[in-house]
Amino acid sequence: MKVAFVAPSLHGGGAERAAVTVLNGLDPAFYTRTLYLFRREGPYLDEVSPSVRILAEHGAGRLGRIVRLVGFLREWRPDVVVSFLSYASVFTAVALARVGARFVINQQTPVTAFLADADYRWRRPARRRAFEWVARRVYPRAAVVATSRGVRDDLVERFGARPDAVATIPNPVDLGRIARASAEPLDLDLPPGEPVIVSAGRLAEAKNWPLFVEALARLARTHRFTALVLGQGEREAEIRERVHAAGLGERVRLLGFQANPWRFMARADAFLLTSRYEGFGNVLVEAMACGVPVVATASPGTRDIVEDGATGLLVDRHEPDAVAAALARLLGDPV
Repeated sequence: MKVAFVAPSLHGGGAERAAVTVLNGLDPAFYTRTLYLFRREGPYLDEVSPSVRILAEHGAGRLGRIVRLVGFLREWRPDVVVSFLSYASVFTAVALARVGARFVINQQTPVTAFLADADYRWRRPARRRAFEWVARRVYPRAAVVATSRGVRDDLVERFGARPDAVATIPNPVDLGRIARASAEPLDLDLPPGEPVIVSAGRLAEAKNWPLFVEALARLARTHRFTALVLGQGEREAEIRERVHAAGLGERVRLLGFQANPWRFMARADAFLLTSRYEGFGNVLVEAMACGVPVVATASPGTRDIVEDGATGLLVDRHEPDAVAAALARLLGDPV
């Protein structure tokens, strides 16, 4: 079977990591695999298996990308095309190519929450209406992999996805790789005896870093700790300003994108995720794989991962006091 995965790039997000992990995991004895990128960029390029062919286009606008993708599809004639992001463009190309390929959308986020995200242009009313119009025509015509039940329900109830064409499949995590990588040494001086709190993700609106900073400011009134933030993004300068303004400059360190975040997680006493919404929350599973207890704000994806009070703590109220209380409860319970 010939399978093509299509993505804008391999920049460091959960969808891109999932795409690479799944594609690498498909048995080459049964699948001929191609990764088609609109831009050959991103830190996950080096993680793609040598047995996977990578094709990339550069410098084309939306129409140019569609035209070139149509050409690839007609030439290679895949059996299945799996879209990670850029769903409308890929759907259009598959429809125009007319090669009989099955079109699959891998949906990583709840669309309704995504449309309200301040970091994206779809939040503007006119653009949002246009997106919703397109979405209600694309999703009913596709097979969909949703990463959580909340993502699935949103697609079915709000965007017309057919229930029998949506499969809920959590993102994969390579436990063996994490075990090996988490054992690598950490070249970082940490205050002895102080709890370490780690968080990871894009420095973007959806991850709600203001809540992260405000919750740690509350916690700092009663607890000593060091917090490590792993990730990069357009909100970095703003987050640094918030950390400084909250008087946390000596306690919170922004370490940028880390190819091996697991060595930091494995040395943490708690992992904290304060997202406004998650379609899954890869980093929660990765932290669990490193043996680290997690605290997360409740959202469609995190509810599928964390059993509150048993495998971690979920915070229903996305407020600083509630998050700080959950962290204090965890740090005060060695078991």
